[in-house]
Formats: sequence, structure tokens, C-alpha cells
Amino acid sequence: MNLTPNKILKMKYTVVGLFESQNQAKELSAELEFSGVKHEDYIIYKTNRNSSPAQKQAFWKKVLGINKPAQSTEDDKLITSVAVYSDAELQEVKDTFAQNAAVKIYEFKDMSIDQAKDLDYIKKIVALRAKSHIYAMPAVSVSTGNISEGSII
Repeated sequence: MNLTPNKILKMKYTVVGLFESQNQAKELSAELEFSGVKHEDYIIYKTNRNSSPAQKQAFWKKVLGINKPAQSTEDDKLITSVAVYSDAELQEVKDTFAQNAAVKIYEFKDMSIDQAKDLDYIKKIVALRAKSHIYAMPAVSVSTGNISEGSII
């Protein structure tokens, strides 16, 4: 898993994990490397310090449905993406994300390296994927009437 110029410019998968806190970055990085992911094959995105707390909260609410008070954005969330080249690596990365309490894990096929490096692009496709999951959910009908009861004689 090395992103050198000799490698194909598209990964088989790009796995994106959303985490509650940037405080998880160091431990997540160590565990990814322990599981065999090379340092150059993953990106832990830095928070845009110019984004207002309201902007940060709006993104996370859109993606995860998190609706916490504005002060919760002081502990910035963490987004990490990993280039994956095989199904075995895919499962290993997903397991590592889950062990590190990923709030949500997305996998994308055939993403270019430039796309994976672009945090705005990652945010856009994650938001679109989250929105598509909401619209794809089946409608649930809730009945408020009484349930018919049979009587035994």
C-alpha cells in the first residue's frame, strides 16, 4: 500500500471514518500502522480553524444527525481516510475504525488520490452518501388506532 508515482492512481477503495474527537488521532494513527497500513496511505484531516462553530455543527448535523449544543464543537471532530488495495485490507481498516469508536464508516470505490486528499471533496461525498441513506430508508407507518383483539369463548 504505497502511494508512489509508480502505483495506479486509483485505489480499490477509500475508507472514510468519522470520529467524535481529534484527540483520537494519535491512537488511531498508531493502530492503523500496527494493522499494516503505511503512513503515506492514510490521511487524518486537520480542522479548518477558520470555520465557525456553527459551520462545524451544521456539517456534523447533516452527516450524522448530531444536534448538540454549540459548545460541543470546541472539541473538533476527526475525519480520516485510508487508501485500500484489497478486500482483506478493507476489512482490517474497517475493524480498526470500529475499535477506535468510529461514529460512521463509509467506503468509496475507485477514488483518485487527488480526490482523497481534498477534505472539501470528502465532506461533500460523505454528506451526499448520508443523505442518500436517509432517502433510501423505507417509510414506516405508525398506527395510533387500537389493535383488534380476538376473544376466546
